[in-house]
Amino acid sequence: MSRTTLAWWMVAAPLVCATCLVAAVAAGERGGWAAFTAPPFLNSAEAAAAGDAATMLWMIRLGDNPTRVYPVRPHLISPAILRATTVEAAMWSRQISLIRVLDREGAIIGDDDRRGLACLAVDLELPEVAEYLAPGLGCAPGHALARLAARSRPE
Repeated sequence: MSRTTLAWWMVAAPLVCATCLVAAVAAGERGGWAAFTAPPFLNSAEAAAAGDAATMLWMIRLGDNPTRVYPVRPHLISPAILRATTVEAAMWSRQISLIRVLDREGAIIGDDDRRGLACLAVDLELPEVAEYLAPGLGCAPGHALARLAARSRPE
């Protein structure tokens, strides 16, 4: 093989490969397969876990009940936590602003709920959230997180 032919292949091969890759992605997009997009959230708990406040609120306003326990895909929270309310899932976003929004939306109902969520915040090492929800509350370490994990186990 001559030097000229070798040089031509060294330049052309990456261009041909890149063109084929772009064509494959474009054909997939036209066929409904989205290579570079995340799958949509299935409920407000999934959106909350991901920290997507806009989608979470949109789903709540469309009828999702933030106090209902929803299934949550394992990659959003943990393989051990597969069922959570919207507020519980929001703890994994680690955003106190999201918890405050849900509180204003009426998703935290009563002192028992507030204390349970504060203990979950303690288990997840979110002191600012725990202080916001129930200042000065003492919690049994690991109890709130274990309760969520137990809820997620198959019956």
